[in-house]
Amino acid sequence: MRLLLIVHDAGYRSLIRHHVTCEWPGAAFVARSTSEPDTLPPEFLAQGYDAVVIDQDWQGGKGLDWLRDLAGRVGFAPVLFLADEHDTETARHARIFGAFAVLTRQRFSHLTLVDILSEAARVHRLALADWRVSPAAEESRRFGAVRIPGYRCVRRLAGGSVSQLYLAESEKAGSLMVIKVTPSVRDSSGVDQSFERFLQEYEIAHRIHHASIVRCHELGVADDHAYLAMEYFPDGDLRRRIRSGIAPADALDIAAQIAGALATLHEAGALHRDLKPGNVLMRGTQRIALSDFGLAKHAALDLEITDPGIIFGTPHYMSPEQGHGEHVDERCDLYSLGVILYEMLCGEKPFTDSNPMAIIYKHRNQPIPRLPAAAASWQHIVDGLLAKLPADRYSTAAQAEAVLREAADQARAVAA
Repeated sequence: MRLLLIVHDAGYRSLIRHHVTCEWPGAAFVARSTSEPDTLPPEFLAQGYDAVVIDQDWQGGKGLDWLRDLAGRVGFAPVLFLADEHDTETARHARIFGAFAVLTRQRFSHLTLVDILSEAARVHRLALADWRVSPAAEESRRFGAVRIPGYRCVRRLAGGSVSQLYLAESEKAGSLMVIKVTPSVRDSSGVDQSFERFLQEYEIAHRIHHASIVRCHELGVADDHAYLAMEYFPDGDLRRRIRSGIAPADALDIAAQIAGALATLHEAGALHRDLKPGNVLMRGTQRIALSDFGLAKHAALDLEITDPGIIFGTPHYMSPEQGHGEHVDERCDLYSLGVILYEMLCGEKPFTDSNPMAIIYKHRNQPIPRLPAAAASWQHIVDGLLAKLPADRYSTAAQAEAVLREAADQARAVAA
């Protein structure tokens, strides 16, 4: 038995767990947090759950609205609705909107709950069994030319010459994930650096556990392709956040989080080498997670997947030494962080041009641009990150994080 609990009261969630585990000791529960977004992604069908329990009081009485949305999704798991004992009108609407069953929150028997959940699980599993042998199910497991069992493809998100990104629902995890797919066939030389970078991305993300680093759930191979199953971030990346405008205190806080994630990455012996807003994913509006370690260098793996003198990365965010194919260390990531911080504070990049090589030239030869008057208080931080020589920058990501957190606190105090 596996249940998704959309129930506001922690005590009531515990009561449901007690009833269920008396019948199914190995039952698994996932509780929806009130701090999460106030809707479930429209592509989510909860197919990895036997049933979903929604409380009428969810989000201050929005439980019925959630029921109407979720039960109306074709293929969604059975929904058990918990209504207030005296609110017969809401209970009636819950049945109309498609609740599998309606119970009153104040009184129900253990046997009634067990019987309803048993029947819901039976109905759902039969429906899934029928669906899995259908042409629609076969098509849903296709990610381009690749068939990946256990995942339902929702849509293609992005792609390039090396890999393709898809949004998918995992039955095993009971959640939406991003599936990254790349060919696993090596070239005639026996070395495919794109595939090596793909494997390294999983290895780094799998080794490092940090709240501000994206979680990779699975690495697999299917139909001569490798795939990664990773966290899904419905709020997008930092590029979207920058376009909507960021208050200085929030910009400094986000930069501090990035520095903290870099500190963990560097302590594990890895460099990111492709830090940019597109690789900073957002959990809500203010929490971040670093992603895309395909160009990272990890000493512990004894891998060097770029040749000396070859430039990899994004010119707008590239340190002078990286842009010229020279030796890099942790301070190249700090330079990229400085570019991101400048962009968050100003709304534009410090160096731009239509020619990538001209941008690389400007990073090394043009002076560090000045922040506008409203943000001039933090110019010294930008200078400490964007110094042309690595020796003139902050020495570690941890040092940069401490400076940024102090600045964020001061900015909040001034704003207050």
